[in-house]
Amino acid sequence: MFLRCCAFAACWLVLVLFVVRHPGEAADAAGALVHALAVLADAVALITTAL
Repeated sequence: MFLRCCAFAACWLVLVLFVVRHPGEAADAAGALVHALAVLADAVALITTAL
């Protein structure tokens, strides 16, 4: 359990440091992630309407 908490904190620390040091790249990555989620949502909507 302790290692899981440490890993969780380390992941957030790496993410925050990446955003602080490279805000432009972080914004591009966030935009790409949002776009991918939108495409996935459209695909799920098409599949559910087909059924």
